[in-house]
Amino acid sequence: MYERKVQKTGGSTYFVTLPKEWATGIGISQGSVVTLMPNDSGALLLVPDTLPERNRCTIDLEDWGFERLQREIISRYIAGFDTILIRGERIRPEQRRNVRTIAQGLVGLEIFEETQQTVDLHALVNVRDSPVDKTLGRVVDITRAMLGDAVVAFCQHDEELARDVMERDSDIDRLVLLVARQFSLLLRDLLLEEDFGLSRIQFLHFHEVADQVERVADHAVKISEATLALDTAVVPPTAKEITARAEDSTRIFERAVRSFVDRDAELANGVLEAREHSEELFSITRRTASEKQPEAASSISIVLDSLLRIREYGFNIAENALDAPAATRS
Repeated sequence: MYERKVQKTGGSTYFVTLPKEWATGIGISQGSVVTLMPNDSGALLLVPDTLPERNRCTIDLEDWGFERLQREIISRYIAGFDTILIRGERIRPEQRRNVRTIAQGLVGLEIFEETQQTVDLHALVNVRDSPVDKTLGRVVDITRAMLGDAVVAFCQHDEELARDVMERDSDIDRLVLLVARQFSLLLRDLLLEEDFGLSRIQFLHFHEVADQVERVADHAVKISEATLALDTAVVPPTAKEITARAEDSTRIFERAVRSFVDRDAELANGVLEAREHSEELFSITRRTASEKQPEAASSISIVLDSLLRIREYGFNIAENALDAPAATRS
């Protein structure tokens, strides 16, 4: 931390000096331009014009498998780097294919240039082109459809539909990672608050809700995996009970999302009142279903556990809806 005393010159102008070590390190010299941005908290942010040029990083490639390379690239993407240079003595064709596959799974990340020793990735997505409320809406729409189809696939033992649900999960991952990247960028650069039209606190709530919705989608995948584990379809009475529990969980999830989007505290409180009655019906369904069809008891239990967890994620979203209004900027 640097401390400076405010001085006055010309009878009306206040000024402070910049620390030389910091200025040299960031590329500021005589004649450089800086931007001064007042913050709602009363702080004043100083942003050098050279800062965007520093938003790049390098990954020194080693003999990694796909998952390790994916973690390395995604971590830089989420951190908000605009340029990710992958460098190695000689990048093998298999490694290049892995880089392409990973880049295709991230919104706006493109291969800009390749040599034998490097792959240059650029993040081309513009924050103005991807408002977080629209992104969240898309995530919710895909997740709602996944959940509905997953339950139908389980009750009808439709393996093709179950696999289709599992494939759609990659779309959720891409969009939620985009939200995580945007939040990281906003934390690093307060100037982006104007582009986003949201404060950091407001964006935090969108980020948290997107994370909860992603978990709902993950449970739609678990239900689909349980479908593939079935040897035969569940009996009609069990399917009817599971459908009823699914409709209840879906209703809580949808009402919670609506309470957040509309900033409806009354609706959010109504959702949370259902928390007291979360497990009783699920326990009854699990017991009776296992008695009627013991060979499918494990898969049925997985589905009911997932539906119960989806209710909990709905309650978490409703709590965010109650907290979010306090973050509204004046």
